[in-house]
Amino acid sequence: MTKNLFSAGGLVLSAAFVLSAAPAHAGPPVWIEFAPGSYGAIAQGRVKPGDPLTTYKLTANGGQTMILTFVGAGPMRGQVQCAGGVGGGPYYGTGDSIALTTTGECEITVGANTMAEEWTGGFTLAVLIK
Repeated sequence: MTKNLFSAGGLVLSAAFVLSAAPAHAGPPVWIEFAPGSYGAIAQGRVKPGDPLTTYKLTANGGQTMILTFVGAGPMRGQVQCAGGVGGGPYYGTGDSIALTTTGECEITVGANTMAEEWTGGFTLAVLIK
């Protein structure tokens, strides 16, 4: 007979941590594709009640630098996570420059700053890679 190594309290605590760490958005990531020969792309998004954040995905090469910025109709926040454990954020209202160390996918999550006043409306994300 095997023993259950998890206590009920541990399971509740683990579930609470997972729920609090989960992004406040639904739906699959939106792919950002760069036009041939370009160094940047623009994505338009929308903050809706109950859906304050959108995740975008792109592929980039190690050795490149990603510059991202965003602006919207209300207070914004964003973060980025790339292959090789490189990332940054949360950023509140602007963005950052990130040195990419590994070729692979990056996920950029942007939208309403849920710690500020609630709002709905559009936003723009700009991503440059050089």
